[in-house]
Amino acid sequence: FFSSFFFVVVERSTMFQLLILLVVSHFNRASAVIEGATGFDFASSNRLGKLQSLGVRKKGPIKVYGVGMYQNFAKDKGFVLKMAMGVGAQKMTNALVDAVKPRLPKGNDKALESFSSLLLQGLPEGCKKHTCLLFGTGAGKLSLFVNDKFIGSVASKPLAQAFVGVYCDDNAVCKLKPV
Repeated sequence: FFSSFFFVVVERSTMFQLLILLVVSHFNRASAVIEGATGFDFASSNRLGKLQSLGVRKKGPIKVYGVGMYQNFAKDKGFVLKMAMGVGAQKMTNALVDAVKPRLPKGNDKALESFSSLLLQGLPEGCKKHTCLLFGTGAGKLSLFVNDKFIGSVASKPLAQAFVGVYCDDNAVCKLKPV
């Protein structure tokens, strides 16, 4: 009697554990969204907030990076860039600075120079394929993480707003599609 009772208890316990494992794995799969053109997965939420839209930055037919736009409870936007190809640190920095500059009000040259220096500091070995750049725009500053490592921030609300414009204004460098 005791051995059959033990078998039933163990069997039910194992089935329960298997059920829990299936539920957890289902939710883990649902925690990322695939950007179709690059095949990169973007977390449905991260330190920047909840994933709102995805896109891909191209230069001609070449896919340069996938972009995920996030938004937090305060409506601050943040961006994750996942490199689909490798580029040098100077080239990546110049491309982002050139995109931000026309969106930045006059008198913010120092903030733009600080942004450029910060990017170069964060990319000592260049911007290799699969490098992940995370840009936060909240609290009146533009923050940078490279591969989950905090590099620094530039305290400038106009710079942060100009960076948002790179991906969200009428002349955005790529089209972001809601998820």
